[in-house]
Amino acid sequence: MDIGLRPFRPDYLDAIVEVNEAGFGHADEGRITRALHADGDSILSLVATGNIEIVGHIEFFRIRIDGAPVGVGLGPMCVLPELQQTGVGARLIRLGLKALEGAGESLVFVLGHNTYYPKFGFSEAAAKPFTSPWSGPHFMALRLAPVGPETGTLTYPKAFGG
Repeated sequence: MDIGLRPFRPDYLDAIVEVNEAGFGHADEGRITRALHADGDSILSLVATGNIEIVGHIEFFRIRIDGAPVGVGLGPMCVLPELQQTGVGARLIRLGLKALEGAGESLVFVLGHNTYYPKFGFSEAAAKPFTSPWSGPHFMALRLAPVGPETGTLTYPKAFGG
């Protein structure tokens, strides 16, 4: 199957929620994705398509650091179960990070598998100086540029229960 990547369109939202539910096995990430878009907190959303259906999705959203809108969060990111471990997620991550870097973003945070996201440059050490509800081995950061805060308190959008 040929996989294409493209930007989010509002008419994709229901299919994105279905992919999230299939990939995660529950409705939480789909609910978060809907809320990020409804609240205007999404800053970049990409889909992977196979033939005509959506088979993967990645969301990037604004995080405030000490009140300033200078951080980005990655997630949810999902791929249909039958296409997991085929590189679709990696393509979504790489394209998203490249777009964020081109847009002048400097710091991206993720809560995820600590054996997967380090492949893209994320590390727990880069996230340690920041206070977050999710600190620990699965909370990581990636600095895209040598600017921005070195430490601070992260505030997530209300979609995450904040």
